[in-house]
Formats: sequence, structure tokens, C-alpha cells
Amino acid sequence: MAKWIFVIKDEETVFEKRIKSKTWPMFPGTKHQTEVKLGDMIIFYRGGNSGQIFLGTAKIVSELKSIPGKLDDVFEIDDIVLWKKHPSIRDMLPKLQFIKNKVHWGLSLQGGILEPSKKDIELILDSAEKINAKKKKMMRPT
Repeated sequence: MAKWIFVIKDEETVFEKRIKSKTWPMFPGTKHQTEVKLGDMIIFYRGGNSGQIFLGTAKIVSELKSIPGKLDDVFEIDDIVLWKKHPSIRDMLPKLQFIKNKVHWGLSLQGGILEPSKKDIELILDSAEKINAKKKKMMRPT
């Protein structure tokens, strides 16, 4: 099982719509979309001025699907966990390995799908657990 970060820069209503429909669109040219597989774990990240936060986790429950009459393909998602309190990426910047340029770090978040290291995943999940005061472990990669 691979672990990914799915990036959204849209308003919260767009994110909520995707969560409600349990689908995530793949736009033409989204990097890594051909590598995402059934059973993979994802972490949601919202960028932009109203974001820069991690939102929760989910699991990919379908292969990439074409929807008749729609330009974009979609993944179906489930096992969705949305955090009430959202860890800020700014608090983790020095430790995140997938962010190579710590000054212009926003460039590392482009492309729609990011491939973080196992340490990055653990850091994000640990931060979410800490600020949400969860005693039970949140969805963890295996």
C-alpha cells in the first residue's frame, strides 16, 4: 500500500462535495495518478491562503474510473477520517522530507498528488493525533 498526499486549493465547499460524493477527480496531467492503486492511503492537504493545513485521511477503493459525459476521471474513496483540528504544514516544514526548498516550499505542493516519505506520513499523523487529543490511533499506513 502506497501513501499519498492529495492537494486541493479550492474552497472548503469543493472539498466537502468531494467527501460527500466519496470521489476525487483526476485532472489531465495530475502527477502520480497512474501510480495510485486500490487500497492506497491518502492524506488530504488544502493549500492557498485559506489553507496550508492537513484535513484528514482516506483510502482509495477503486481504480481510476472514467465517468460518461465528464472530462475528468475519478478515484472512489472511503474510510474517510476528517480531523476537527487541522495540523498546519508551517509547523512541520523543517522536518518534511518531500519539501526540498524550505524557503519556497509552496512549489513542492504543486501537481495535485504528492509522494511523501514514511517519516513524512508519520509526522503528519502524529501532529494530527496530538492536536486532536486522540488516544486511539488514527488511520496508519501499514
